Amino acid sequence: MAAYENNVNLNNVQRIRPDEDTADLRVVIYNIVKNWWVILIGAFIAALISYVVISETYTPQYYTESTLVVSSKDGGSDQVYSNLVIASRLAESFKYVMRSPALKQKIADSLGMKKFDGTITAKSIENTNLIQIGVKASSPKIAFDEMTGIIKYHGLVSENILGDAVLDVLKAPTIPITPVNTAQRLKYGIITAAATAVVIAAVIAAMTLLGDDVMTERDLDKRVDCPNLATISHERKNLSLKARLHGEKQSMLIVNPTTSFKFAETYRLFRTRLEYIMKQKKYKVLMVSSVFENEGKTTTAANIALTLAMNNKKTLLIDGDMLKPALYKVLDAKVQRGTAVNEAIARSFSPDDLPSYDGAPALKLMLGKTSVPDSAEVIGSAEMKSFIDRARECFDYIVIDTPPVALAGDAECFAELSDCAILVIKQGCARAAKINDSIDSLTASGADVLGCIFNNVRSVDLFGISRSGSGYESNYSNRQYGAGYGDSRRGYGGYGGGYGSYGNYGSYGGYGSYGSRRENRQANGTNEGKDLDAGSDKN
Repeated sequence: MAAYENNVNLNNVQRIRPDEDTADLRVVIYNIVKNWWVILIGAFIAALISYVVISETYTPQYYTESTLVVSSKDGGSDQVYSNLVIASRLAESFKYVMRSPALKQKIADSLGMKKFDGTITAKSIENTNLIQIGVKASSPKIAFDEMTGIIKYHGLVSENILGDAVLDVLKAPTIPITPVNTAQRLKYGIITAAATAVVIAAVIAAMTLLGDDVMTERDLDKRVDCPNLATISHERKNLSLKARLHGEKQSMLIVNPTTSFKFAETYRLFRTRLEYIMKQKKYKVLMVSSVFENEGKTTTAANIALTLAMNNKKTLLIDGDMLKPALYKVLDAKVQRGTAVNEAIARSFSPDDLPSYDGAPALKLMLGKTSVPDSAEVIGSAEMKSFIDRARECFDYIVIDTPPVALAGDAECFAELSDCAILVIKQGCARAAKINDSIDSLTASGADVLGCIFNNVRSVDLFGISRSGSGYESNYSNRQYGAGYGDSRRGYGGYGGGYGSYGNYGSYGGYGSYGSRRENRQANGTNEGKDLDAGSDKN
């Protein structure tokens, strides 16, 4: 182990951490952009509802008007002045005249209507003896007929008010063609859609800030009670349009030529870290699990086993998810009869006789294809324990792909047979509280939770400078690796120092921030101990 000499001071190794407030802003914007389709659908539905409501409640209004001239009955020299004064006075008086129930009812009766359907307006034209009278109603005919009725019957109620004044029609009313008010469906639809989009975005932002989703490495380090061993960036699957339309999937294995170099290299660097940890602790059996489905645990288990086998380590890969076996699909391997877990443990053959993976002779496979209803009984049987004991003698490493911790008790059963465990955490999938509960469950079952793999991570940076989820930029910044993996009651320290730059690894010394943090949280029943990082990897 001479290669593991300490050539770099741990105090000089720092993790790249974005500013906390900036990180929160990035995550908020990322979640808003990520959920653009929710905002779009919500805005569209709101606009559609607005359109329907406006269409159902819209009543067109038609307006027509007539201009009347005011003159005096006597033809004195002061006639012009008198007419101007009278016109001004009558404009005000006509407001009350036109509100007269008697006039409106007379007009309605003449038109055969139950009541007067319209609004009357009256105003004088400044510095003239002219009065404009208008009627606004729900149809062109009603507006015209009511305006005509006003001209015809106004004298019944205005005679006492007008006195010696005479009203003559200067401009007769016309039948209106278009309504004076428009529905403005488009305008209010756009306003409603924009307001709804803002509200939905605000809700997403509030949920992001108040929630405990794990979106960045900072979130992982701050909220989860185990160290991050590797960050696997999102890898785009290079599928053809035809394959996508047919729903075809492509396995993201390091031996697949379509995967990127960065993706494969991240797993190889993780393998180096994992091998050292397991060798130091004399571990052989590793279980790989997750909190929920579709977090990438099966693909991760397959890639871990492949990297170990490609490093000339005799490795056994077991599909322990007997409720929903999928490892054979990821590996694109044929399932041979008698090699499923429930079948193999009943046989007395050597585990080394299991079939190998094509292209990697050091990797043996135990694959199933059908669901096993009594899987918990199979895992807890004496035959299973005996098989694992025999496998320990035949292989350097045993990797078990287990069901999700939160969905089945099989993972905890496998934890009793395993030396250690790794939890695969997909970005934005499981909440931190649920992740910590899963870690506690595995630990209570006897498995040493070495850490987690932050999987399928997309950058949430605003300006294209990747600070999270880049593999190289984060976990292996400046090609530094090593220095500080210790053990203190299942608490692990940080990493740093010397990998790649000079071909050497840093020394591995211990501190137990994560273990003590978890024990403190369990003792208090809260997450208050999560930031007690005396000697932690935050240095």
